Amino acid sequence: MSENKKRILIIEDNTSISELIQDTLNKKGFLAYLVKDSQKALDTIYNEPPDLIIVDFDMPSIDGKDICKKVRRDTVYGHLPIILLIPPGTSKGKIDWDSIPADDYLIKPVSQDELNLRVSFSFSRANRELDANPLTRLPGNNSIIKEIQKRIDSGDKFALAYIDLDHFKAYNDKYGFFRGDEILRMTARIVTNSIRELDHPDVFVGHIGGDDFVFIVPSKLADDVCNRIIKYFDLIIPTFYDEVDRVRGYINSTNRKGGKERFPLMTISIAVVTNEKRKIKHLGEVSVIAADLKKHAKSILGSVFVKDLRSEKTKG
Repeated sequence: MSENKKRILIIEDNTSISELIQDTLNKKGFLAYLVKDSQKALDTIYNEPPDLIIVDFDMPSIDGKDICKKVRRDTVYGHLPIILLIPPGTSKGKIDWDSIPADDYLIKPVSQDELNLRVSFSFSRANRELDANPLTRLPGNNSIIKEIQKRIDSGDKFALAYIDLDHFKAYNDKYGFFRGDEILRMTARIVTNSIRELDHPDVFVGHIGGDDFVFIVPSKLADDVCNRIIKYFDLIIPTFYDEVDRVRGYINSTNRKGGKERFPLMTISIAVVTNEKRKIKHLGEVSVIAADLKKHAKSILGSVFVKDLRSEKTKG
């Protein structure tokens, strides 16, 4: 049931304050969890993605202002709403809010009523502004479309990759949706971590829905990212199967016609659309190219990526 709760990460080294906030939010039906070490804050965001962050302004090592900036610069989770905890007696006029990319603030000591009000307000605003996928908390379709269009308009060389899981439906039918959702969360982590390893500012990861994901990177980085994703996915996916299925290398499940069929262990197919050798003018063109590439990728056994490198002269 906790998977349906809004997750709130509290970054605060004062135990009495952090536990008060955590207890208050949990009583309101949220799933609040704590990090006392600001150095570990970003790793926690990636490993346990929150829906909202509450961070103390005066954290040791890395202060709240810098944590806010690091989160905002992140290409995957930079959209998350942030509430800043500021010291008692601090007036908002004494803080340069233009340099701190927080969405709201609370003055310590924290009032429980004020805390609930600010959190509720932050979620309401975030819901209006972002279409994040509720399962993986990655940006959804509206954000994906905007990012693709931004790349097309810029004229820069980019690679747009569509990710699809092979035999995911068969897995869901046998093991159930709960275990299927774990596969999707795992895939989201693999993709985001593979992108994160690039340490490049001009990247994007999104979740279209179901087992369909996308990422955008500069075209020269696409092959490296695809190889990383395939490597990690193939390494981890067998652990999600029962031992008997893992050993024999397939499961018995129901096909789309309702009949029984043997399905191999899940693999991953990646279709990469790029403007390296051709100009892409609109979203519709991307969709047509991607559909052909995905069909080709899924016709190949195992985990693969295929990339369209046709030029203007050879396309069609």
